[in-house]
Amino acid sequence: QETLIHKFLDSFSTFNMAPSAKQLSKKRKFVADGVFFSELSEFLARELSEDGYSGVEVRVTPVRTEVVIRATRTPRVLGHEGRRIRELTALVQKRFGFAPGNIELFAEKVDNRGLCAMAQAESLRFKLLGGLAVRRAC
Repeated sequence: QETLIHKFLDSFSTFNMAPSAKQLSKKRKFVADGVFFSELSEFLARELSEDGYSGVEVRVTPVRTEVVIRATRTPRVLGHEGRRIRELTALVQKRFGFAPGNIELFAEKVDNRGLCAMAQAESLRFKLLGGLAVRRAC
């Protein structure tokens, strides 16, 4: 039973937060992964709140780490000729200590904003902050 648990825990890979990272214990690895995810999500929420940010998904592959940003307005996330997504990639790469080319950001459109709670809440927030009446905002 113990070997099954170890195989399960070994299936999760660590995020390369520092180039000279030592071997971490399982608990520290999960904590480090959670801290990375929460800091990344908070950063993207602040940067992309006006663009309908509705979450992030992190996929770790042997070659690189892929970050998929979900938003309702993907053209604004990408920017003119992909400039903004490259800037975000550089910021994330510098903040978390990834080597150049080891992290890649993608933008994914939320198909139905009404089914995504975070996108709906952000939309409602900006309508209310813009001065729209509460009954009309919904």
